[in-house]
Amino acid sequence: MKAIVKSFFLAVFVALSFSSFSQDPTDWSKIKLDPIKEKKFQPYLEIRHTGPSNYYQDWKANNKFQYVKEMWYFTESFYIKRNVLQEGAMINEEAIDISRFESNRKATEEAIITLSGFEDAIVLLPTNKLIYKP
Repeated sequence: MKAIVKSFFLAVFVALSFSSFSQDPTDWSKIKLDPIKEKKFQPYLEIRHTGPSNYYQDWKANNKFQYVKEMWYFTESFYIKRNVLQEGAMINEEAIDISRFESNRKATEEAIITLSGFEDAIVLLPTNKLIYKP
C-alpha cells in the first residue's frame, strides 16, 4: 500500500513538474537566436566565460539553456534606432557591450541612450521584457 501511495505522489509530482515547465513563459526552446548576430556577439560570451583551454566551448556545450539566455541578452535586449540626431557617426551594434548600459534600463518602458559623436541611439528593452539580466 505504501508503495502505491509513493508511486502515486511521485507520478503527480512529475506530471506537475512537466506541465509547469511547458507553460513557462521563458521556455528557452522557443527562443530563436539570429545566427548572424550570434556570431557578432560571440566574443562577449567568450570573455565572460574565460578559463583554461576549451573552457568556453565546454561551458557552452554543458550549459545550453544559460548560453541561449545570455546570447539573447547580448543580441536582442536592445536595438539601434538610426538617424536620431542630424550629425555623427553610425553606431556599429557589434561594438556594444550592452551590459555597460544596464543601469539605464527602465522597468516598464524602453530607455533611449544617445552617445556623443553618434547619430544613432541605443534603445534598451524594459526589464519586464528581459528573459535574462546579468
